[in-house]
Amino acid sequence: MLHLSMSRIAGALVVMSSLATSAMADTITVCLDGSCDFTDPAEAAMAAVSGDVVEISAGTYYLEESVSTTNQIAIRGAVDSYGEPATILDGQGELIVLGAVYADQAVFENLVITNGFGEYGGGARFIASSDVVVRNCHFRGNHANWNGGGLRLSLDTSLTLVDCEITDNTAEHPEWGGQSYGAGAHVSSATLIIERTRVCGNVSSNGTQITGVSEGDNFVNLGSCIEDDCQMCVTADPADLDFNGSVDVVDLLLLLDAWGGSSVGDIDGSGLVDVSDVLLLIGSWS
Repeated sequence: MLHLSMSRIAGALVVMSSLATSAMADTITVCLDGSCDFTDPAEAAMAAVSGDVVEISAGTYYLEESVSTTNQIAIRGAVDSYGEPATILDGQGELIVLGAVYADQAVFENLVITNGFGEYGGGARFIASSDVVVRNCHFRGNHANWNGGGLRLSLDTSLTLVDCEITDNTAEHPEWGGQSYGAGAHVSSATLIIERTRVCGNVSSNGTQITGVSEGDNFVNLGSCIEDDCQMCVTADPADLDFNGSVDVVDLLLLLDAWGGSSVGDIDGSGLVDVSDVLLLIGSWS
């Protein structure tokens, strides 16, 4: 009886602790006009604790410090009328724009990461962070002297890019020609999954777009494209949920199985799998 009571008490304490943590989660706002909690995304990210959401309004933010975290947070930009990211984080050619270290399950959405610079990783660097999701983000016009012009993953990081673009990034050392790798992305003892993501137009001194990966354990391509020429880079139809090149009954069954959820089957990106997604899938039927 005593053992049972103590177990119940322990369980109640766990639930109470979880509720307290949820209650403490906060939404931190960032905007350029001074009406939000912060005007600097880097300061907002530094203030966030696990569970918080940092919402950055549309506009171009010229960074003096990297937007980085060591916590399980979400950093979310704005989108324009076409659903494209409208929040631009500009490293001014001086620093790595985005960073995550020991930030398991962190989420980054609706951001343009541009004009970043680093020895390793120009636009973003992810270190020892598991189950990171980057959605609807553009890594554009960043530079690394060595590896990973767009982004670099290392030390057992596992990261999924969904509906992203990695374009026009470079990796080239000013003195050591031909020894820079992965203008788009570089993976070092990590796992990269790219889902409906365009990787194109990136230039490294050794001619590679993505390096440090091999098909199988640490690199998975789900309906993405990797091309030198961006005009040739076409990703899978969003309604092709099984990435087999056609939209058919299997995709419909996958959508229905995910009904009411917010991930697989959310074709219109509304955050909910519903009748609108069914109509889009039927419209793409092949």
